Amino acid sequence: MLALAARDGACGPWRELVLVLVDDAVCAKINVAALGHAGATDVITMTYPSVPGESPGDSAELVLNLERAWLLGGNVRDSSQELALYLAHGCDHLCGRDDATPAARRAMRRRELRWLGELDVPALFAPCA
Repeated sequence: MLALAARDGACGPWRELVLVLVDDAVCAKINVAALGHAGATDVITMTYPSVPGESPGDSAELVLNLERAWLLGGNVRDSSQELALYLAHGCDHLCGRDDATPAARRAMRRRELRWLGELDVPALFAPCA
């Protein structure tokens, strides 16, 4: 996913990408501590520059809200697809894109859905035979 995001814009190189899976309560605590925003959200993206002596490239952390994905998805298949969308959205943010305006939100969503289609994400979550 991050490779698709990087292809569509200038970002990286990333030295490390950490995925943190949380529920609403933990997400709300991280959101207020890291960003000063009240309440839970779907994904929080944070980047950390390398320190002297480390290999080049920033580190990134994506906090993905599993509880929100489950509530919005309603079942395992749709919740998994919702979580994949959160991952795509976080990668979009890692590449410097913002969703502060309606037009920017629409552009991000179109790009994220295209990435999920390129990766054939719906097929990844098809029921097992």
